[in-house]
Amino acid sequence: MEANIKSIHTFRLLRGARAVLGMFLMIPSIQSLADQPGRAAGTAIQTGSADIMTSAPETAAAKPIDWRKRIMAQAMKSAGAGTWVSPAVKPPFPFDELIYDWNVRLPRDEGFRLYLQTGFATGDESPWLYAGHWGVVKPMAGKRDNPKFDCGEVDQDHLKLTAAALTCRFKVVSEGDKPLTTLPSIGLIATITTPTAAHRGGKVPRSSAPRAPPSETTTILDIPLRAQEDTNGYHLKDRCQSAALASAMEYFGKSVPLEHIICYTTDPEYRSFGIWPRTINTAVEHGFRAYLDRFRDWDSVRATVAQNKVILCSITMPEKDSYIAPPYKRMDGHIVALNGVTPDGRVVVTDSALVKDGRGRLLQWLIPDFEKIWMRNKGGVGMVICPPPGAKMRLVDNLPPFPRPIGAQTTETLETTAGDDKTTAPK
Repeated sequence: MEANIKSIHTFRLLRGARAVLGMFLMIPSIQSLADQPGRAAGTAIQTGSADIMTSAPETAAAKPIDWRKRIMAQAMKSAGAGTWVSPAVKPPFPFDELIYDWNVRLPRDEGFRLYLQTGFATGDESPWLYAGHWGVVKPMAGKRDNPKFDCGEVDQDHLKLTAAALTCRFKVVSEGDKPLTTLPSIGLIATITTPTAAHRGGKVPRSSAPRAPPSETTTILDIPLRAQEDTNGYHLKDRCQSAALASAMEYFGKSVPLEHIICYTTDPEYRSFGIWPRTINTAVEHGFRAYLDRFRDWDSVRATVAQNKVILCSITMPEKDSYIAPPYKRMDGHIVALNGVTPDGRVVVTDSALVKDGRGRLLQWLIPDFEKIWMRNKGGVGMVICPPPGAKMRLVDNLPPFPRPIGAQTTETLETTAGDDKTTAPK
Protein backbone atom coordinates (compact mmCIF):
# COMPACT_ATOMS: atom_id res chain seq x y z
CA MET A 1 0.00 0.00 0.00
CA GLU A 2 2.81 2.35 0.70
CA ALA A 3 3.45 4.93 -1.96
CA ASN A 4 6.98 4.69 -3.26
CA ILE A 5 7.84 8.31 -2.56
CA LYS A 6 11.15 9.76 -1.45
CA SER A 7 11.04 12.16 1.49
CA ILE A 8 12.99 15.35 1.98
CA HIS A 9 16.46 14.05 2.57
CA THR A 10 19.14 16.73 2.25
CA PHE A 11 19.40 19.59 4.68
CA ARG A 12 21.79 22.54 5.09
CA LEU A 13 21.68 24.18 8.49
CA LEU A 14 23.30 27.48 9.36
CA ARG A 15 25.00 28.19 12.66
CA GLY A 16 24.25 30.95 15.10
CA ALA A 17 21.17 32.47 16.69
CA ARG A 18 19.68 33.59 13.38
CA ALA A 19 19.93 30.05 12.06
CA VAL A 20 18.03 28.68 15.06
CA LEU A 21 15.25 31.19 14.43
CA GLY A 22 15.35 30.31 10.74
CA MET A 23 14.69 26.68 11.55
CA PHE A 24 11.20 27.57 12.74
CA LEU A 25 10.64 29.68 9.65
CA MET A 26 11.17 26.60 7.51
CA ILE A 27 7.90 25.07 8.63
CA PRO A 28 5.53 26.98 6.30
CA SER A 29 7.60 25.93 3.29
CA ILE A 30 7.57 22.33 4.45
CA GLN A 31 3.80 22.50 4.66
CA SER A 32 3.61 23.73 1.10
CA LEU A 33 5.76 20.83 0.03
CA ALA A 34 3.56 18.33 1.86
CA ASP A 35 0.37 19.69 0.34
CA GLN A 36 1.81 20.00 -3.17
CA PRO A 37 3.81 16.84 -3.95
CA GLY A 38 5.86 16.43 -7.08
CA ARG A 39 8.16 19.47 -7.05
CA ALA A 40 11.09 19.30 -9.41
CA ALA A 41 14.13 17.43 -8.10
CA GLY A 42 16.77 19.68 -6.59
CA THR A 43 14.44 22.64 -6.06
CA ALA A 44 15.66 24.99 -3.35
CA ILE A 45 12.92 26.29 -1.07
CA GLN A 46 13.80 29.68 0.40
CA THR A 47 13.21 29.89 4.14
CA GLY A 48 14.82 33.16 5.11
CA SER A 49 18.05 31.99 6.70
CA ALA A 50 18.41 28.49 5.29
CA ASP A 51 17.38 26.41 2.29
CA ILE A 52 15.95 22.91 2.08
CA MET A 53 16.81 20.78 -0.94
CA THR A 54 13.99 18.53 -2.03
CA SER A 55 13.69 15.56 -4.33
CA ALA A 56 10.75 14.75 -6.56
CA PRO A 57 9.11 11.33 -6.21
CA GLU A 58 10.47 8.66 -8.52
CA THR A 59 6.96 7.82 -9.67
CA ALA A 60 3.66 9.61 -9.24
CA ALA A 61 1.63 7.01 -7.37
CA ALA A 62 -2.15 7.33 -7.51
CA LYS A 63 -3.77 8.03 -4.17
CA PRO A 64 -6.05 5.23 -2.91
CA ILE A 65 -9.80 5.79 -3.14
CA ASP A 66 -12.09 5.04 -0.19
CA TRP A 67 -15.84 4.45 -0.08
CA ARG A 68 -17.84 4.58 3.14
CA LYS A 69 -21.05 2.85 4.12
CA ARG A 70 -22.89 2.11 7.36
CA ILE A 71 -25.19 -0.89 7.47
CA MET A 72 -27.90 -0.16 10.00
CA ALA A 73 -29.01 -2.85 12.42
CA GLN A 74 -32.51 -2.83 10.90
CA ALA A 75 -31.05 -4.00 7.58
CA MET A 76 -29.80 -7.28 9.07
CA LYS A 77 -32.07 -10.20 8.12
CA SER A 78 -32.57 -13.42 10.04
CA ALA A 79 -30.78 -16.41 8.51
CA GLY A 80 -31.75 -19.00 11.07
CA ALA A 81 -31.79 -19.26 14.85
CA GLY A 82 -29.39 -16.72 16.34
CA THR A 83 -27.95 -15.67 12.95
CA TRP A 84 -28.42 -12.51 10.92
CA VAL A 85 -26.92 -11.52 7.56
CA SER A 86 -26.62 -8.06 6.04
CA PRO A 87 -27.54 -7.22 2.45
CA ALA A 88 -24.63 -7.42 0.01
CA VAL A 89 -22.94 -4.04 -0.31
CA LYS A 90 -21.46 -3.06 -3.68
CA PRO A 91 -19.05 -0.10 -3.73
CA PRO A 92 -18.83 1.89 -7.01
CA PHE A 93 -15.44 0.29 -7.78
CA PRO A 94 -13.67 -3.03 -7.11
CA PHE A 95 -11.82 -2.98 -3.80
CA ASP A 96 -8.78 -4.76 -2.39
CA GLU A 97 -8.96 -3.57 1.23
CA LEU A 98 -11.77 -3.33 3.74
CA ILE A 99 -11.83 -2.01 7.31
CA TYR A 100 -14.91 -1.91 9.51
CA ASP A 101 -16.35 -1.12 12.92
CA TRP A 102 -19.48 -1.92 14.86
CA ASN A 103 -21.69 0.21 17.11
CA VAL A 104 -23.83 -1.46 19.77
CA ARG A 105 -24.47 -1.49 23.52
CA LEU A 106 -25.43 -5.00 24.54
CA PRO A 107 -27.54 -6.07 27.49
CA ARG A 108 -25.71 -8.08 30.13
CA ASP A 109 -24.69 -11.67 29.24
CA GLU A 110 -25.28 -11.19 25.51
CA GLY A 111 -22.59 -11.45 22.86
CA PHE A 112 -21.94 -12.13 19.20
CA ARG A 113 -19.30 -13.11 16.68
CA LEU A 114 -18.98 -11.22 13.41
CA TYR A 115 -18.04 -12.67 10.01
CA LEU A 116 -17.54 -11.10 6.59
CA GLN A 117 -17.74 -12.44 3.05
CA THR A 118 -16.65 -10.96 -0.27
CA GLY A 119 -17.93 -11.57 -3.79
CA PHE A 120 -15.83 -11.50 -6.97
CA ALA A 121 -16.39 -10.83 -10.66
CA THR A 122 -16.09 -14.55 -11.38
CA GLY A 123 -19.21 -15.18 -9.31
CA ASP A 124 -17.14 -16.82 -6.58
CA GLU A 125 -17.47 -15.87 -2.94
CA SER A 126 -14.98 -16.07 -0.12
CA PRO A 127 -15.76 -18.31 2.83
CA TRP A 128 -17.23 -16.55 5.84
CA LEU A 129 -14.17 -14.97 7.45
CA TYR A 130 -14.00 -14.30 11.16
CA ALA A 131 -14.06 -10.53 11.84
CA GLY A 132 -14.24 -10.19 15.64
CA HIS A 133 -16.53 -10.54 18.62
CA TRP A 134 -18.22 -8.43 21.26
CA GLY A 135 -19.75 -9.13 24.65
CA VAL A 136 -19.94 -12.57 26.22
CA VAL A 137 -18.92 -15.38 23.86
CA LYS A 138 -17.95 -19.00 24.29
CA PRO A 139 -14.24 -19.20 25.14
CA MET A 140 -11.79 -20.35 22.50
CA ALA A 141 -8.93 -22.71 23.30
CA GLY A 142 -5.50 -21.38 22.35
CA LYS A 143 -4.63 -18.31 20.28
CA ARG A 144 -6.60 -17.33 17.20
CA ASP A 145 -4.81 -17.02 13.85
CA ASN A 146 -5.76 -14.61 11.08
CA PRO A 147 -8.43 -16.17 8.84
CA LYS A 148 -7.07 -16.71 5.33
CA PHE A 149 -8.29 -17.93 1.96
CA ASP A 150 -6.82 -18.09 -1.53
CA CYS A 151 -7.47 -14.39 -2.26
CA GLY A 152 -6.45 -12.76 1.00
CA GLU A 153 -6.80 -12.62 4.77
CA VAL A 154 -8.35 -10.67 7.61
CA ASP A 155 -5.44 -9.23 9.58
CA GLN A 156 -7.45 -9.12 12.83
CA ASP A 157 -9.48 -6.08 11.73
CA HIS A 158 -8.27 -5.34 8.20
CA LEU A 159 -9.27 -7.34 5.11
CA LYS A 160 -6.39 -7.44 2.61
CA LEU A 161 -7.10 -9.00 -0.79
CA THR A 162 -4.81 -10.18 -3.57
CA ALA A 163 -7.70 -10.03 -6.05
CA ALA A 164 -10.19 -7.17 -6.10
CA ALA A 165 -13.71 -7.93 -4.85
CA LEU A 166 -17.00 -6.42 -5.99
CA THR A 167 -19.26 -6.96 -2.96
CA CYS A 168 -19.18 -7.68 0.75
CA ARG A 169 -21.63 -8.63 3.43
CA PHE A 170 -21.55 -9.40 7.15
CA LYS A 171 -22.98 -12.10 9.39
CA VAL A 172 -23.77 -11.77 13.10
CA VAL A 173 -24.01 -14.95 15.20
CA SER A 174 -25.38 -14.92 18.75
CA GLU A 175 -23.02 -16.62 21.17
CA GLY A 176 -23.71 -15.18 24.62
CA ASP A 177 -25.11 -16.78 27.74
CA LYS A 178 -28.40 -15.18 26.73
CA PRO A 179 -29.84 -14.91 23.19
CA LEU A 180 -28.84 -11.77 21.32
CA THR A 181 -31.59 -9.15 21.40
CA THR A 182 -29.70 -6.09 20.07
CA LEU A 183 -27.94 -6.12 16.70
CA PRO A 184 -25.00 -3.87 15.82
CA SER A 185 -24.76 -1.36 13.03
CA ILE A 186 -21.65 -1.98 10.95
CA GLY A 187 -19.54 0.73 9.35
CA LEU A 188 -17.20 -0.17 6.52
CA ILE A 189 -14.63 1.51 4.31
CA ALA A 190 -13.80 -0.22 1.02
CA THR A 191 -10.55 0.87 -0.62
CA ILE A 192 -8.89 0.41 -3.97
CA THR A 193 -5.22 0.94 -3.20
CA THR A 194 -3.95 1.43 -6.78
CA PRO A 195 -6.82 3.10 -8.66
CA THR A 196 -6.95 3.72 -12.38
CA ALA A 197 -8.73 6.54 -14.21
CA ALA A 198 -11.77 4.27 -14.54
CA HIS A 199 -11.89 3.79 -10.76
CA ARG A 200 -11.70 7.52 -10.18
CA GLY A 201 -14.79 7.99 -12.28
CA GLY A 202 -16.76 6.33 -9.49
CA LYS A 203 -15.26 8.24 -6.60
CA VAL A 204 -17.72 9.04 -3.83
CA PRO A 205 -17.21 12.24 -1.79
CA ARG A 206 -16.28 11.90 1.86
CA SER A 207 -19.27 11.80 4.16
CA SER A 208 -17.76 11.53 7.64
CA ALA A 209 -15.00 14.14 7.38
CA PRO A 210 -15.85 16.76 4.75
CA ARG A 211 -13.15 18.86 3.20
CA ALA A 212 -12.63 22.37 4.47
CA PRO A 213 -10.96 25.22 2.61
CA PRO A 214 -7.45 26.08 3.83
CA SER A 215 -7.61 28.33 6.84
CA GLU A 216 -5.15 30.42 8.77
CA THR A 217 -7.15 29.72 11.93
CA THR A 218 -5.33 27.38 14.29
CA THR A 219 -7.59 24.79 15.98
CA ILE A 220 -5.52 22.87 18.52
CA LEU A 221 -7.68 20.91 20.94
CA ASP A 222 -6.45 20.90 24.55
CA ILE A 223 -6.48 17.11 24.97
CA PRO A 224 -5.21 15.90 28.36
CA LEU A 225 -2.40 13.36 28.55
CA ARG A 226 -3.26 10.00 30.07
CA ALA A 227 -0.56 7.55 31.08
CA GLN A 228 -0.61 3.83 30.34
CA GLU A 229 -1.31 3.17 34.02
CA ASP A 230 -4.14 1.83 36.15
CA THR A 231 -5.66 3.70 39.09
CA ASN A 232 -2.89 2.42 41.39
CA GLY A 233 -0.15 3.80 39.13
CA TYR A 234 0.85 0.38 37.82
CA HIS A 235 2.28 0.59 34.29
CA LEU A 236 0.24 -1.34 31.71
CA LYS A 237 2.60 -2.12 28.83
CA ASP A 238 1.51 -1.56 25.23
CA ARG A 239 -1.84 0.03 26.12
CA CYS A 240 -1.35 3.24 24.13
CA GLN A 241 -4.63 2.82 22.25
CA SER A 242 -6.57 2.61 25.51
CA ALA A 243 -4.64 5.60 26.90
CA ALA A 244 -5.39 7.62 23.74
CA LEU A 245 -9.09 6.80 24.07
CA ALA A 246 -8.96 7.76 27.74
CA SER A 247 -7.46 11.12 26.73
CA ALA A 248 -10.23 11.71 24.19
CA MET A 249 -13.00 10.90 26.65
CA GLU A 250 -11.41 13.04 29.35
CA TYR A 251 -11.20 15.93 26.90
CA PHE A 252 -14.99 15.67 26.62
CA GLY A 253 -15.36 15.67 30.40
CA LYS A 254 -15.51 11.97 31.22
CA SER A 255 -12.54 10.53 33.13
CA VAL A 256 -12.47 6.74 32.84
CA PRO A 257 -9.91 4.51 34.63
CA LEU A 258 -7.72 2.69 32.12
CA GLU A 259 -8.75 -0.72 33.46
CA HIS A 260 -12.37 0.14 32.57
CA ILE A 261 -11.23 0.68 28.99
CA ILE A 262 -8.80 -2.22 28.61
CA CYS A 263 -11.46 -4.76 29.58
CA TYR A 264 -13.23 -3.80 26.33
CA THR A 265 -10.35 -3.03 23.97
CA THR A 266 -8.35 -6.20 24.62
CA ASP A 267 -9.10 -9.17 22.38
CA PRO A 268 -8.23 -12.30 24.42
CA GLU A 269 -8.39 -14.63 21.41
CA TYR A 270 -5.92 -12.71 19.27
CA ARG A 271 -4.14 -11.64 22.47
CA SER A 272 -4.19 -8.18 20.96
CA PHE A 273 -4.58 -4.82 22.67
CA GLY A 274 -5.41 -2.60 19.72
CA ILE A 275 -8.07 -3.90 17.36
CA TRP A 276 -9.76 -0.92 15.70
CA PRO A 277 -13.45 -1.97 15.94
CA ARG A 278 -13.05 -2.83 19.62
CA THR A 279 -11.68 0.65 20.34
CA ILE A 280 -14.58 2.24 18.48
CA ASN A 281 -17.18 0.26 20.39
CA THR A 282 -15.41 0.83 23.71
CA ALA A 283 -16.15 4.52 23.18
CA VAL A 284 -19.76 3.59 22.39
CA GLU A 285 -20.02 1.53 25.59
CA HIS A 286 -18.93 4.62 27.52
CA GLY A 287 -21.65 6.74 25.92
CA PHE A 288 -19.88 8.33 22.93
CA ARG A 289 -20.51 8.26 19.20
CA ALA A 290 -17.48 6.96 17.34
CA TYR A 291 -16.55 5.67 13.91
CA LEU A 292 -13.59 4.43 11.92
CA ASP A 293 -12.26 6.54 9.05
CA ARG A 294 -9.34 7.00 6.69
CA PHE A 295 -7.65 10.35 6.14
CA ARG A 296 -5.77 10.93 2.89
CA ASP A 297 -5.34 14.72 3.03
CA TRP A 298 -4.90 17.44 5.63
CA ASP A 299 -8.02 19.39 4.69
CA SER A 300 -10.11 16.44 5.87
CA VAL A 301 -8.10 16.25 9.09
CA ARG A 302 -8.57 19.96 9.76
CA ALA A 303 -12.30 19.75 9.02
CA THR A 304 -12.76 16.89 11.47
CA VAL A 305 -10.86 18.66 14.25
CA ALA A 306 -12.89 21.81 13.55
CA GLN A 307 -16.00 19.76 14.43
CA ASN A 308 -14.50 19.20 17.90
CA LYS A 309 -13.82 15.54 17.15
CA VAL A 310 -10.75 13.71 18.41
CA ILE A 311 -8.92 11.49 15.91
CA LEU A 312 -6.94 8.56 17.30
CA CYS A 313 -4.24 8.05 14.66
CA SER A 314 -2.78 4.64 13.88
CA ILE A 315 0.93 5.14 13.14
CA THR A 316 4.11 3.17 12.59
CA MET A 317 7.62 4.57 12.20
CA PRO A 318 10.33 2.23 10.92
CA GLU A 319 13.84 3.26 11.91
CA LYS A 320 15.30 2.73 8.43
CA ASP A 321 13.55 5.62 6.72
CA SER A 322 14.22 9.31 6.25
CA TYR A 323 12.66 11.91 8.54
CA ILE A 324 13.09 15.64 9.03
CA ALA A 325 12.73 16.18 12.78
CA PRO A 326 10.81 13.38 14.53
CA PRO A 327 10.46 13.19 18.33
CA TYR A 328 11.87 9.67 18.53
CA LYS A 329 14.03 7.31 16.53
CA ARG A 330 11.47 4.63 15.76
CA MET A 331 8.05 3.40 16.84
CA ASP A 332 6.25 0.18 16.05
CA GLY A 333 2.45 0.07 15.88
CA HIS A 334 1.24 2.97 18.00
CA ILE A 335 -1.81 5.18 18.64
CA VAL A 336 -1.81 8.90 19.43
CA ALA A 337 -4.63 11.42 19.86
CA LEU A 338 -4.50 14.27 17.36
CA ASN A 339 -4.89 17.78 18.81
CA GLY A 340 -4.76 19.63 15.49
CA VAL A 341 -2.68 20.99 12.61
CA THR A 342 -1.19 24.48 12.54
CA PRO A 343 -1.23 26.75 9.47
CA ASP A 344 2.59 26.71 9.46
CA GLY A 345 2.80 22.93 9.01
CA ARG A 346 3.00 21.33 12.45
CA VAL A 347 0.95 18.35 13.61
CA VAL A 348 0.23 18.37 17.35
CA VAL A 349 -0.61 15.11 19.17
CA THR A 350 -1.04 13.67 22.64
CA ASP A 351 1.32 10.70 23.01
CA SER A 352 1.18 8.37 26.03
CA ALA A 353 4.57 6.85 25.12
CA LEU A 354 6.28 10.05 26.28
CA VAL A 355 4.64 10.52 29.67
CA LYS A 356 7.76 9.80 31.71
CA ASP A 357 9.92 12.55 30.21
CA GLY A 358 7.11 15.08 30.13
CA ARG A 359 6.92 15.46 26.35
CA GLY A 360 3.69 13.58 25.66
CA ARG A 361 1.39 16.58 25.89
CA LEU A 362 1.34 18.85 22.81
CA LEU A 363 3.98 16.75 21.08
CA GLN A 364 4.85 18.32 17.74
CA TRP A 365 5.66 16.76 14.38
CA LEU A 366 6.28 18.29 10.98
CA ILE A 367 3.62 17.49 8.40
CA PRO A 368 5.93 15.50 6.05
CA ASP A 369 7.07 13.23 8.90
CA PHE A 370 3.60 12.60 10.33
CA GLU A 371 2.07 12.15 6.89
CA LYS A 372 4.61 9.41 6.24
CA ILE A 373 4.04 7.47 9.48
CA TRP A 374 0.23 7.84 9.38
CA MET A 375 -1.18 8.40 5.90
CA ARG A 376 1.46 6.48 3.99
CA ASN A 377 2.41 3.71 6.38
CA LYS A 378 -1.04 3.07 7.91
CA GLY A 379 -3.38 4.34 5.20
CA GLY A 380 -4.54 7.27 7.34
CA VAL A 381 -6.62 5.04 9.63
CA GLY A 382 -8.21 7.10 12.36
CA MET A 383 -10.68 6.25 15.11
CA VAL A 384 -12.90 9.31 15.47
CA ILE A 385 -14.45 10.09 18.86
CA CYS A 386 -17.34 12.55 18.61
CA PRO A 387 -18.28 15.21 21.16
CA PRO A 388 -21.38 14.54 23.27
CA PRO A 389 -24.24 17.05 22.95
CA GLY A 390 -23.31 20.41 24.40
CA ALA A 391 -19.59 19.63 24.68
CA LYS A 392 -17.48 22.78 24.50
CA MET A 393 -14.38 23.07 22.37
CA ARG A 394 -11.33 23.52 24.60
CA LEU A 395 -8.42 25.05 22.76
CA VAL A 396 -4.72 25.46 23.50
CA ASP A 397 -4.03 29.16 24.13
CA ASN A 398 -0.29 29.27 23.62
CA LEU A 399 1.37 26.56 21.57
CA PRO A 400 5.16 26.48 22.10
CA PRO A 401 7.41 26.84 19.04
CA PHE A 402 8.66 23.73 17.30
CA PRO A 403 11.12 22.26 19.84
CA ARG A 404 13.69 20.44 17.70
CA PRO A 405 16.28 21.56 15.14
CA ILE A 406 15.15 20.81 11.60
CA GLY A 407 17.16 17.92 10.23
CA ALA A 408 18.79 16.98 13.53
CA GLN A 409 19.52 13.29 13.88
CA THR A 410 17.27 11.72 16.51
CA THR A 411 19.11 9.18 18.64
CA GLU A 412 16.55 8.51 21.36
CA THR A 413 15.11 5.03 21.60
CA LEU A 414 12.05 4.69 23.80
CA GLU A 415 11.59 1.94 26.34
CA THR A 416 8.20 1.34 24.76
CA THR A 417 8.71 1.01 21.02
CA ALA A 418 5.58 -1.00 20.40
CA GLY A 419 2.14 0.46 20.92
CA ASP A 420 -1.45 -0.66 20.99
CA ASP A 421 -2.02 -0.92 17.27
CA LYS A 422 -2.50 -4.68 17.02
CA THR A 423 0.29 -5.29 19.51
CA THR A 424 0.33 -8.95 20.46
CA ALA A 425 0.60 -9.94 24.09
CA PRO A 426 3.36 -12.34 25.11
CA LYS A 427 2.32 -15.96 25.21
